[in-house]
Amino acid sequence: MTSDNWQQRLDGAVTAAAEHADYGETHGALAPQTLEALKTAGLLRLWRPRSLGGFEVSPCEYADLAEAVAARDTAAAWLMMGTANTTFDMRLATETFVEEVYGDDQDAVVCETFNKPMQAVSVEGGYRVTGATPFASGCKHADWIGHTALEGERLLLMFHPAGTLRIEEDWDTLGLRGTASNTVRAEGVFVPEYRVIDFSASPRVNAYFQGTLYRLPEAILTATFPPVALGALGAALAAADEIAANKVPFAANSTLKHRHLAQMRYGKALATSRAVRALLHQELSSAWDRAERGIAFSRQHKADLFLACAYALQGCADAVSELAQGVGTSGIYRRSPIERAFRDVQVIRHHAFGAEGRFATVAQAYWGLDVDFPLLDMD
Repeated sequence: MTSDNWQQRLDGAVTAAAEHADYGETHGALAPQTLEALKTAGLLRLWRPRSLGGFEVSPCEYADLAEAVAARDTAAAWLMMGTANTTFDMRLATETFVEEVYGDDQDAVVCETFNKPMQAVSVEGGYRVTGATPFASGCKHADWIGHTALEGERLLLMFHPAGTLRIEEDWDTLGLRGTASNTVRAEGVFVPEYRVIDFSASPRVNAYFQGTLYRLPEAILTATFPPVALGALGAALAAADEIAANKVPFAANSTLKHRHLAQMRYGKALATSRAVRALLHQELSSAWDRAERGIAFSRQHKADLFLACAYALQGCADAVSELAQGVGTSGIYRRSPIERAFRDVQVIRHHAFGAEGRFATVAQAYWGLDVDFPLLDMD
């Protein structure tokens, strides 16, 4: 679990996240107080190098911290996910760009989306990019926004300072409403070469990112999604405990906890929570051990990380559904934590990194077939 120092940092962040969790439901972004609390606690710098004011925590420690935040507000943990993943990808950026982003602002927020690539045209000194891409999580909080683009057959990841891209007000969803996962649009925007990562050129890891964490493959990004789902499930389990102890169902003379159906659904959800967490930490610990020892990651090792992610996202969504059915009408009101968790996990389960189709991707990797999710093969 977390050290005493991290527990103290965590306390302020989870308090703010809980107090302002409803803000995101109506505003489509985190409350300013939550954002500030995450920054103050250092929770947006977990995967930033120590040389740049970060903490370089292991994936397992990251998972513990993010799950604790997600239990209070999934949207806050989703921003942690976005900043951690983007920071990890900054290992492949130029030193010049890394210094521009982090040199004067220790709390710089950098987010990215790997969704639909925009179109880039090579020009003198860089590229001009046009298009739109959805699911730019955290874009309203970001100082820098990254997105993919295609220049011919080359896959590029390029970054823009805040205000360069137009943010479209289209994030109106079932769940994860406070994540500011809007569409961003560019119309002939110039991007200098040094702010672009060319994945087709096998970019090297820059001098600032030399720790164990940055020897992990791109597949480690899957580590950041399960804690959000686990936190939502944990909140639903806690709510179910309280409901079962106090609710007397219609036409009954005892509380809900005495009903076999409610007991069964709770037990199944509890088992899923523990199984998901156990598999996640097993795979994260194994990956960390390989990175520490400098052992290469095979395609199957990378697939194992995707397997843990898909199992978590799908399993947690199913488990929250079990709890919602178990508590009956007590879970249908917007004031119920189970209602919020149900909506959030239904959105989380569709994320490409842990969608149901990733089980097939894992099978493809194990059976020596071409994989349908190219990110699995990235180093």
